[in-house]
Amino acid sequence: MATPQTSDPVSSVIVETIGPARIGTRLAHPVLRTTVQQFLRAGAWVADLGPRPAHLVFRMTRLSEQPARVLGTPRGTRREPVRFEHCDAEWLWSAPVPDPRVDRDAAILYLHGGAFIAGGLNSYRRHTARLAALSELPVLTVDYRQLPDAHPNESLDDALTAYRHLLAEGFPPEKIVVAGDSAGGGLALRLALTLRELGLPLPVALSVTSPWADFDSAARLAHPNARYDAVLPAVGPDMVVRRGIAVDGELDPSWSVVNHDFTGLPPILLQVGSREMLLADALAVAKRAEAAGVPLRLQVRPSAPHTLIHLGADLLADGRDAARDAADFHRAMIDPGRLGRSAA
Repeated sequence: MATPQTSDPVSSVIVETIGPARIGTRLAHPVLRTTVQQFLRAGAWVADLGPRPAHLVFRMTRLSEQPARVLGTPRGTRREPVRFEHCDAEWLWSAPVPDPRVDRDAAILYLHGGAFIAGGLNSYRRHTARLAALSELPVLTVDYRQLPDAHPNESLDDALTAYRHLLAEGFPPEKIVVAGDSAGGGLALRLALTLRELGLPLPVALSVTSPWADFDSAARLAHPNARYDAVLPAVGPDMVVRRGIAVDGELDPSWSVVNHDFTGLPPILLQVGSREMLLADALAVAKRAEAAGVPLRLQVRPSAPHTLIHLGADLLADGRDAARDAADFHRAMIDPGRLGRSAA
C-alpha cells in the first residue's frame, strides 16, 4: 500500500512511498533486458539506418497487433466495437457495470502505449478489461492512428474525436477519467491541454503510467536510468523522434506536454517505475503540475519495469497492486463519496 509523503505542506504534488519490490519484479529485470530490450535495440539500430528502413520497421512493428488477437479477456468481459472517421475503438465492461451504450453515467477513456509505432486494441484488450473490472467502470479504448501512417498530431486528433464522442453521447465530463500509458500517457496529458485551449469541458481526472511527455531526448539520455531501464534501450525513443516525429529534422516544442503551463488541469495520478528511463519525463510532469498548483499523486514503484507496472499484472503482484491503486483513484474521482483503499 502506498504511504503519502511530501516535504512541502503547500505543494500540490504528493509523492507516495511504495514498499520494496517483490521478488517477481526484481527477477523480471534480467529477463527483460536479455530478451525484449535486445529485440527493441536491434529494431532501433535497423530503423536508424535511414528513412526507408525506419518506415519498414515502423510498419512491421504495427503488424504485431495481428497475433495479439489470440489474447483473451477476463471471464465476463463484454466488448462492443466503435468506429470513428479515422480509427477504431471499443467498449469493454463487465457486470455489474451496465452497458455504456445505454447507461451513460461514467467512463474511462484509455489511450494505449507503444511509442506511436505499436500497441492497439488487441494487445491492450486484457489490460483494459482488467482496468474496467477493477475500476467498476466501462473503458473506451482508442486505436488511434500511428507512425508511419500518421503523426502524433493526428493521434491527438483521434483522441479528441473519442472524447467529443463521449460528450455527445451524454457522458458528463465530471464523470470521465482519461487514462493512458507511455505514449498514450503523454497523449492523455496533451489531450487535456488541448481541451483547455479549445474551451471544452475537462475530464474529472487524468490517470497516466510512465508518460512519454517530452520528445526532446536530452533529459532522458542524461538521466542515470538511461542505463538501467530493463525494457527501453536508450536509443529507442530518440530514434522514433528523429525518424518519425520530427518534421524535416525539427521538433515543435509545443508537441511535448512538459513545455506547457498546466494551469487548470484536473487532478492527476502518475505511476512510474524507479529504474525506467521515462522517470525523467514523469518528474518533469510533476514539476509542471506543482508550478500550476494542479493536484498530482506521484507513485514511484521500486524496480517496476516500463509498461509492466500494469501490463504485467497477470504475472506480477506489484503490477496487481498498481492496477488496484489506479482503480481506487478512478472510483474516488468519479464518486468522491467512495474512497478506495489507497485513494487520496
